Amino acid sequence: MKRLCVLLPAKDEHLGISKTIKSILNAGVLPLDVYVIDDGSSDGTGEIAKAFDVNVMRNPKNLGKANSLAKIATVSELTRRYDYICLMDADTEVSSNYFRVVRGSFKDADVATVCGRAKSAPHNWLTAYRCLAYWMSHAIYKAGQSNMGVITVTPGCAASFRADVFRQLEWTHDTIVEDMDCTIQIHRKKLGKIVYQPEAIVSTQDPRALRDYVKQMYRWHTGAWQVGQKYGMWGGLQKIDWEYKLLMGEGLIFATLLLTVPIWLLLMPHFAFFAVGADWLLLTVLALVCAACDRRLDVFLFSPLYGLMRFVDCTVLIYSFCKTVILRKQVNGWFAVKRY
Repeated sequence: MKRLCVLLPAKDEHLGISKTIKSILNAGVLPLDVYVIDDGSSDGTGEIAKAFDVNVMRNPKNLGKANSLAKIATVSELTRRYDYICLMDADTEVSSNYFRVVRGSFKDADVATVCGRAKSAPHNWLTAYRCLAYWMSHAIYKAGQSNMGVITVTPGCAASFRADVFRQLEWTHDTIVEDMDCTIQIHRKKLGKIVYQPEAIVSTQDPRALRDYVKQMYRWHTGAWQVGQKYGMWGGLQKIDWEYKLLMGEGLIFATLLLTVPIWLLLMPHFAFFAVGADWLLLTVLALVCAACDRRLDVFLFSPLYGLMRFVDCTVLIYSFCKTVILRKQVNGWFAVKRY
């Protein structure tokens, strides 16, 4: 059987690192094939990981996720010793069959990367909303993107690479979303297919406070604009460029229309009320379907709040676009979400 290892960058993750490692081991990975990167933690994260007899590499100072991954891949020669390299986040719990279905996807020699399915662990109304967002992304977009070969983001909490592909990735500092950056690199370098595997399920911890949620969304959107600029995707003609333009352009148009609702209420009040009502009804129906599919009753119970969250999402998207694309501000900060 071809060898597989797991890379787990972690900084101050004492609250969840044990559950993450346990889930990886329970899914069939040996401790000697798990590599935890203690990135300058001050809360004993590394010591907790060592208790599971996994490999622990400690950075005396915080280097960041991208630098840490590049360092351990080079120092440990992982791309030579292993056939597949799986990335996880320290707040992630994998399903028991995660690595089995990942291996199965790599049976196609043309597959460079396998993208798993992230689910939001339940906590409150905000994580219920995020559960709906994940479900819509995977139910509506991901499978279609996979079939057409235009997956734009392989999430860092559920990404697996062929070792020879991982070796060719560049871990740079000019974007703040290393997962999307690496995904576009694979497209640009024509390293192979990126496929979506819906049975490779991980459960991840999402922000429980609105302030942390806004910070995370701002980082994701800002990083997406940065990647688009870095790889010239607005002017590119590859399939992945058209998919990027479609997704980001659609988001900008929808956000602009929604945030100008007060104007529409003055100009065309009946149309504005109908449009907002239709959007809220659609969200409610989707929340009901998601609740049934993922067995998450809370997703439907909190659906009356989702209309307001649309305005939050749209505001963050427009703000990040103005700051990154129009004003050309360089954002390098990493917005870590508080664990709980």
